[in-house]
Amino acid sequence: MHMPDDTMDFNFNGGAASAASERIRSLTEFITRCDHEYYLLNRPSASDIEYDRAMAELEKLEKEHPGLKMPGSPTGRVSGSPAKEFRQITHETPMLSLANSYGIEDLRDFETRILKDLNIGRAPSDFIKPEDIQYCVELKFDGASISLTYERGVLKSAATRGDGRTGEDVTANVATIKQVPLRLALDCDAVVRGEIFMPRSVFAALNTAREDAGEAVFANPRNAAAGALRQLDAKVTAGRGLNIFLYNLAKSPVVYEKGKGRETAFETHSASLEFLAALGMRVSENFSVLRGMDAVIAHIEKWETMRRSLDYDTDGMVVKVDNLAWQASLGFTAKSPRFAMAYKYAPERAETVIESIQIQVGKTGTLTPVANFTPVTLSGTRIARASLHNADEIEAKDIRENDHVIIEKAGEIIPQVVEVIVSRRGPDSKKFTMPSECPACGSPAVRNEGEAAWRCVSLSCPAQFIRKAEYFASKRALDFEGFGEKVIETLVEHGLIGDMADILKLRYEDFLKLPRFKEKLASKLALEIEKKKNTTLNRFITALQIPFVGETTAASLAGHFKSFEKIAAASPEDFLAVGEIGEKIAASLARFFSNAKNAGIINKIFEAGLRIEAISSVRAESDRLANRSFVITGTLSVPRDSVEELIEAHGGSNASSVSKKTSFVVAGDSPGSKFDKAVKLGVSVITYEQLLKMIE
Repeated sequence: MHMPDDTMDFNFNGGAASAASERIRSLTEFITRCDHEYYLLNRPSASDIEYDRAMAELEKLEKEHPGLKMPGSPTGRVSGSPAKEFRQITHETPMLSLANSYGIEDLRDFETRILKDLNIGRAPSDFIKPEDIQYCVELKFDGASISLTYERGVLKSAATRGDGRTGEDVTANVATIKQVPLRLALDCDAVVRGEIFMPRSVFAALNTAREDAGEAVFANPRNAAAGALRQLDAKVTAGRGLNIFLYNLAKSPVVYEKGKGRETAFETHSASLEFLAALGMRVSENFSVLRGMDAVIAHIEKWETMRRSLDYDTDGMVVKVDNLAWQASLGFTAKSPRFAMAYKYAPERAETVIESIQIQVGKTGTLTPVANFTPVTLSGTRIARASLHNADEIEAKDIRENDHVIIEKAGEIIPQVVEVIVSRRGPDSKKFTMPSECPACGSPAVRNEGEAAWRCVSLSCPAQFIRKAEYFASKRALDFEGFGEKVIETLVEHGLIGDMADILKLRYEDFLKLPRFKEKLASKLALEIEKKKNTTLNRFITALQIPFVGETTAASLAGHFKSFEKIAAASPEDFLAVGEIGEKIAASLARFFSNAKNAGIINKIFEAGLRIEAISSVRAESDRLANRSFVITGTLSVPRDSVEELIEAHGGSNASSVSKKTSFVVAGDSPGSKFDKAVKLGVSVITYEQLLKMIE
C-alpha cells in the first residue's frame, strides 16, 4: 500500500475547499488503514516515511482548513487500537509518540523551538544559549512499546501502547521474557516504559524454521516481536526469544524505607536511566549526554554505521532535553512531547535486476522460490540472491524474471524484494510458475489446501534425506539409540546410506569404515539396529513422516486399521472414518501412499528386515475406554505421555485437537484454547482424577 498520490492543486479559488476536503478524506483513510495493519495485523504495507509524510500533510491541511477536519482524525490521538482478545489496561500517564525527523534541518528547527520556548519571559541577560542545553541521545529501538507497572518492587502488570491511553494486558507474556525483572532491587512503586524486540539472530533462525515448515515468514524483527507479544498462549511467547530495553519513568517512583514511601525526584533524564539500571532493569549502555546540537548531529552520523553491528534493530536516535525541569517547562502537544524528537535513518535500498528464479528444496520438503540478482552492495554486503518465500508472495508483488526491483535488508540481515519497478518492465520479463515436480527428485510437488507452501512428500528426496533419516531413527519413531544428527550426517557423507532402508542394512563392519568409529561404538550401533527392527505399527507410521501425521494421529490410525497393509490401501473416505482425521489429513495420507517412489522405499524397508510385531508399544490392560477419543490440555499432576499411554492401554485413543468427534477433554491447570473449544462444542471436560475413575 502506498500513500495516495498528491495530484490536487489547492491554489485555485473555486474548488479549493472541495479539493482540500477530498484530500483530507483520502489521507485520513490511508493513515487509519496503516494503523490497522501495523497495530492489529502486524503486517504494515506502507513504509515509515510514507506514513509520516501522510501524517504531516494531513496536519498541515487540517490547520489550513480547520472546518474540514474529520471526526476521529488520526492527528488528534496516538495511533493504534487495543484488540478484543486481551483485557484492557488504562495508562495513568498516556504513552505518546515522538515527533519524527528525517533530516538535519529538522533537528536545527527543533533546537530553535526549544530555545524560543525556554527563553519566554527571561531577560536577555538570562537567555539560555544553544551550548547551555544538554541532550540525552539514545538509540531508537525498532520493536513493540511496553509499559511495566511495579508495586512494592513486584511486577503487577504489563501493557502495550494500544491507542496511547488504553493498551492490552500482556503481563503473562512479558513475564516470560528473562530480561524483565519480576522483582526489583528496591522496594518501590514505578511505571516504566520500554521496547520489546526480537534480536536479529533470533529473527533469522525463526524465519528459517518457518520457511522450512512452509509457514509464512515475518517481514522484519519488529513484526515478529509484536506478533509474539500478542500471543494468547504465553508458552508461544516464551519460545520466541524476545528481549527488552527500558528507557523512561512515566512518573516519579516511590521508594519505601521502613514501610514509608517517599517520592524520588531526578534532575536529569540520564540520572533516571541510571536509577532504572540500579533497580535491575535492562537499560541500553548506548546512550550519551551531549552538549549542543552540533555534538548531537555528529553523534547521529557516527551511529548510522555503528548501529549495523548490533544484534537488534534500530531505525534512528531519540534526542531529549536532559534537564527534567526544562522538560516540564516545554510540556506536550496533544500527541507528543515538545522536549524530544526521533531522528530516523532512511532505510538503505538498492536497485537490481532479477536474472532468474530457481527453486530451493528445504530439509522438510518445502519448495522455496529464490531470486538470483545482478549483484549489488547493500549495507556493506554483496547481495546476489534472496528468498521470495512462496508463490503467494510472488503473485502479490507481481515479481517476474528480468524485472527491475528495489531490495533492502529486513532487520538489516535478510535481503528481500520490497518493490517491483513496473515502469521499467521490458518485453523480456517472464512470469514465474511453481513447478509441478520437485527439482531435486522429480516427485510430484503438492500444495495442501490453506497452505502457502508447495512441498515434496517423497521419502527418497535427496534434499530432505538427512532430516528425514534423523527423524526415522529418533526416539519418537523407531528409537535407534545413538543415531543422532552427527552420526546420520557422517553416514551420508561417506555414502553408506542413501535412503531409510539403507539404515536397516548397516552392519558392524560398515561403521568401522567411518573416521573415529571404534569397535565398541560400531558394535553398539549395529546391535541397536537389529534390536529395533522389531517395532510397532504406530511407531512405523510416525517414522514415515507423512505430512500432518504426528504420533497421536499415527496411534489413531494404528488402532483403527490394525495393520499396515490396510492403512496403505485405504481411500480418503476410509481415513475419514478415523476419529480425529479430517479432510486435510485424509488427503495427505492418500497422496503419500499413492506415490510410487514412497511405495518403493517402504518395500525396501520391509525387505531390509523391519517387522511390525504389535499395533502399539503400549500394553493393553482393558477396553474400558474403547471407542472413545481424548484430548489433553493444561498442566497435569503426571507427565502427559503417561496419561496418553494410560488412555491407550485401556482401549481409548488420543487426539491432538478438539472436534465434534472428541469424547472427552482431560483438563489440568491453566488449560488453553482446547478447553475453550470444548466448551463451545459441548464436549465433556474431565479432570485426571475423573479419568482414573473411568478405568477403575
